[in-house]
Amino acid sequence: MSKLPVTSLSKIILENKSSKKFLLATVGSFAFSMTVILATIGLMDGFVFSLKQALSHSNGDIKFTAVEGFFNYDDKLKDQLAEISPGKNTSVLQLESFALVQEISKGVLLRGVDRKEFAQITGLPTMKLKEGVLVGKQFQKTFNLKLGDNIVLALATRKGKSSSSTLLKTFTIDGFVSHGIYEKDFRYIYIEKSILENLVGYKAGTANIGLVKLENFESLKSVSGELNAVFEDKLFFQPFWSEFKTLVDAVEIEKYSISLVLQLIVLVAILNIMAFVVYISEIKAQDFFMLRALGLSMKSYRQFWYVLLFALWAFSCLLSQGFLYVLNHGILKLPFLKIPGDIYVLSELQLRLESIDYIYVYGLSYLWILLIGFFTMMRQSKKTLINGLRQELG
Repeated sequence: MSKLPVTSLSKIILENKSSKKFLLATVGSFAFSMTVILATIGLMDGFVFSLKQALSHSNGDIKFTAVEGFFNYDDKLKDQLAEISPGKNTSVLQLESFALVQEISKGVLLRGVDRKEFAQITGLPTMKLKEGVLVGKQFQKTFNLKLGDNIVLALATRKGKSSSSTLLKTFTIDGFVSHGIYEKDFRYIYIEKSILENLVGYKAGTANIGLVKLENFESLKSVSGELNAVFEDKLFFQPFWSEFKTLVDAVEIEKYSISLVLQLIVLVAILNIMAFVVYISEIKAQDFFMLRALGLSMKSYRQFWYVLLFALWAFSCLLSQGFLYVLNHGILKLPFLKIPGDIYVLSELQLRLESIDYIYVYGLSYLWILLIGFFTMMRQSKKTLINGLRQELG
């Protein structure tokens, strides 16, 4: 007989409990090692994605500031921006202030916005603004605030006898805003821009931040470059994540370096697979050599082991997907895994994986499997049928 059904070889391998346990442990360790790498990549990508998503909720697609601090957001500037970057744009008057709540003073950033334009660009619920203010979710939780509560803001104003005096003004809370970034949710307070301009004595149209929402997000780099070229002496344009660019770049570098280091875990799991193959080959050597004596070709023997290794890899990948699902939808949702947002910017973790991540981890693991299978088969091929039978029967 030149060939033997794969099922017959499988029965030889899995006929005792120790072999089955060894196989399950091998698959489990291999799946876990891939899960560790994917989870590391997914957490870092999830962090960057959540951070950028949160930043877009306060900065649109492009954020610009004036070289001299303030600029006049008039019709001429609007037309110039519209020519280069078709889409929507708006201005923000952002001033430092102190919020007095429950006899406690907190430094905040008071943002005067056009409620309709700002809502269209960022997606934040600024349409709720009336004569009052919107405060961040963290600020609300800290002071246990409710809709309709009052808050006192201390502002530096140009009105009055001196060139700069302090104004204390009481506002009603019209709503709450969630950016997704701890510092912004704790420090940002929104007010209608025209009201803020009147309070501090600035003329209409005064702003120190501008936001642009592009029709085609893919053109962000080219549009920001063109805008910088046109307004090089007056305005400076940056992508919406620019304020956290250093952090984003650091996370990207760490993601690749850590994933390479974690390949050592995969190597350990691969060695377990190699140990399984060697273990089975040794304890079942007599059965295998007898089958070869009965007609099982070395080619069929090798094919069987490669098919088995592929099956182990495929099942490990599926099991790894199960581990990732439990991690993302179960473990990471546990209350004690909440991270301090004031330190780590975000307070929640999530996994975000793309196709290229799976190809990288699973593909590299498969190459390791093939490499180990090749060298293991080379070792087995060195034993001739006569020497093997003599060893087992002698």
